[in-house]
Amino acid sequence: MYKIIYLLLAVCLLTSCETDNNVPFLSIPDDEAQIIEMNVEVGSSSNLVFSPIIYASQMIVNWGDGSLPWQFVNRDSTNTGTSTLKPLRYTYPAAGAYDVNVRAIKITRLDLSMDSVRQNIRTLQLTDCRHLKALSCKNQELKSVNINTSGVKMLELSTLSALEELTVSACDSLLTIVLYKNPELKTINLTNNPRMSALSLDAVFIQLPEATSGIRTVNLSNNGGDASCNTAIATQKGWTVNIQ
Repeated sequence: MYKIIYLLLAVCLLTSCETDNNVPFLSIPDDEAQIIEMNVEVGSSSNLVFSPIIYASQMIVNWGDGSLPWQFVNRDSTNTGTSTLKPLRYTYPAAGAYDVNVRAIKITRLDLSMDSVRQNIRTLQLTDCRHLKALSCKNQELKSVNINTSGVKMLELSTLSALEELTVSACDSLLTIVLYKNPELKTINLTNNPRMSALSLDAVFIQLPEATSGIRTVNLSNNGGDASCNTAIATQKGWTVNIQ
C-alpha cells in the first residue's frame, strides 16, 4: 500500500515539475509587474529578426506568435541591484503583425530604435515602469504611445514622424516632453502629471504642429500647470484644448 502511495506522489511531483517548466514566473505577482506592450510589424520574409534592448532584473517576454514565453532572470540582481538582462534577438516564423508583451521587474532601459530592433513598431504602451531611466524610439513609425509610469523626467519623442496620438498619465517625475517634429500628431492626453507645470505645458503647446486640416486636440486633467498654462499658444495653431 505504501509503495503505491509513494509511486503516486512521485508521479504527481514529476508532473508538477514538468508543468512548471512551461509556466512563466516572476518573483512578484503578475499584477505588480512593470509592463511593456507593443505592436511589432515584421514586414519582410527576408528580415524576421526582432531585437529590442531591455534592461531589467527579471522578465517574461511573450513574442505574440503563439510560442512559449521566454523567461529571463538576472541571478545577481538580488545582491548587486543591477539590471542587465537583454533579450536581443528573436526570429519570427513569418512576416506579419505581432503583439509583444513584456512583464518585468525593475526595467531601467528600453531601446526600440529602428537601427536596434530592425522592425517597425506601430504602438507602444508602458505601464508602471517606475525605474525607467532611458527610453529611445528613434526613427520608429509609432502611431500611438501610451505611457503610465513614474520616474521618467523627460520624454524625447521628436523623431516619431508618424505619431498621431500621445497619452501620458501618472508620470510623477515628468518635467519635459519633446515633440517638435511630429507633423501627424492629432491628439494629446495628459493626466495626473503633477510636475508638468504651466511652463512645461506651454512648451508642449509651442512645439505643436499647425492644424492645417482635421481636428487636433489637447486634453488636460489634473496636471500641475493646468490652471495657469497659456492655452492660447495652442488654439492659435488651430488646436482645441480641453481642461477637466
